[in-house]
Order: sequence, then C-alpha cells, then structure tokens
Amino acid sequence: MRPRRRAPRPAHLVPGSVDLAAVGRGTAVAVAVSLPVSLLGLVVVDDGDDPGVVFALLLLVLAGLGAGGYVAARQVPSAPLLNGTVAALAAFTLIQGVGLVRRVATGAPFSLPSIAFAAFMACCCGLLGGVVAARRRRP
Repeated sequence: MRPRRRAPRPAHLVPGSVDLAAVGRGTAVAVAVSLPVSLLGLVVVDDGDDPGVVFALLLLVLAGLGAGGYVAARQVPSAPLLNGTVAALAAFTLIQGVGLVRRVATGAPFSLPSIAFAAFMACCCGLLGGVVAARRRRP
C-alpha cells in the first residue's frame, strides 16, 4: 500500500503571503477614492435626506475599496484574493478609525454592529477586486 500524497496548497492559502508593499499601494488607492467621497457624504447628506444620493455615495465608496483591492491583487499574482482583501480592510480601518475617534470625542452615537457589517462589505469589495485582477491576468 502506497502512502497517500498530500495535495499541494494553493498559493493564495500559503501563510505569510501578504505583500506589504502591494497592500500599501492598494490601501492608498482605496483611501484616495473612498475618503473624499465619505467626506462629501458628511457635507452633502444630512441624516439620509435623499436616499438616492446616499446610495450613490455608498456605491462610490465601495467601488473605491474594490479598486484598492484590484491594485493590490494585480501586484501579487500568487495571492491576489488575500492581498486585495487586506488592502480594502486596511483602507476601511483607516477611514473608519478616524471617524470613530471623532464620534467618541464629540459624544456622537455609533453602532458596533453597523461598523462590523461595513468592515465585512469592505472585505467583500477587496475580494471582488482581487477576483477581477486574477481573472484579467489569465491568458
């Protein structure tokens, strides 16, 4: 009886395959797109006045996070999904962290479940950017 051979791990699951330079570039792109849109939302929209405007701004923020994931994923073909997701999550953490500090300092209310859901959405957008980058790289 021959011993069973283990199947090789896919490259995107290898521990330590996060490329910090690629993640940094992807995070910078995501912040450059999403932060101005978020700030515009604070100025233009007051407590959900116009749901259409709120939705449009949300889509732009999510697209910025996806673009950051795409940029990070394009630079690491061996682990595009991981690097795209990490870049989007890092950008979300930077943007949301500043917003959370501002809310705590001013005594404004915030919801941890909504922040957790937004972090999940950021991960999904980064993952989607990674999928697009991986698909476009194939011949």
